[in-house]
Amino acid sequence: MFMENITEQFNAVALEYDWVTTLLEGKPDYLLDNLPDRRVSALDIGCGGGNTCIFLSSYFQHVTGIDLSVDFLQIAKDKVEKEDLQNVELLQDDFLTAVFEKQFDFIFSRTTFHHLDIPEALEKCKKLLKPGGILFVMDNVSEKPTPSTWTYVVGAYLDFPRHWKRFGLKNARRIFKHSTSKSWLNHLATDRYLSKKGYEEIYGKLLPGCKLIQDGWNMKVIWHHKPIDG
Repeated sequence: MFMENITEQFNAVALEYDWVTTLLEGKPDYLLDNLPDRRVSALDIGCGGGNTCIFLSSYFQHVTGIDLSVDFLQIAKDKVEKEDLQNVELLQDDFLTAVFEKQFDFIFSRTTFHHLDIPEALEKCKKLLKPGGILFVMDNVSEKPTPSTWTYVVGAYLDFPRHWKRFGLKNARRIFKHSTSKSWLNHLATDRYLSKKGYEEIYGKLLPGCKLIQDGWNMKVIWHHKPIDG
């Protein structure tokens, strides 16, 4: 039931969320320094509108994106078809119960793991990752598991001048409208984030030797699945 509610929430904001994140984030070039030497297959967990899948398609022979939201996947499919990408596969399924017929050289996930049973998700990722592969999880970090919605509203007001200068008034207004919309704030009110200590305790235990890199509200977790001989 929990994941069904989350999916419904994302379906309600899919178009605007994808537009905003595409504008604000651009290409995920930060991935380039963390790609494995072997680049046959990649998996994007919670692929949303497909931007990361499309980006990875230039570096891997085959890319799989998985998401529960039908609306998000339709957005992703439209983008993939528009660019005529033959090496991107999109799946509508729950990652924790989905059956994969292969392993992957690179597994990525952005702002999705806080919706999952994290230990269960990490154990599954470890089984799906080929020796020598890399797992890259990017998610929110907060000392308060569920920040007050006013925090996001204040943040939207503070960001507005910067967005206006960077993207123009029309786009800044659209970003602000999404960021302060009732549907989006209702979704954020259901989120539960890990603290820095929580990341160290959970990810550090299940992914020995992983790197934890905090950048404001974001935490990057990077783990190399070393081959048995090294």
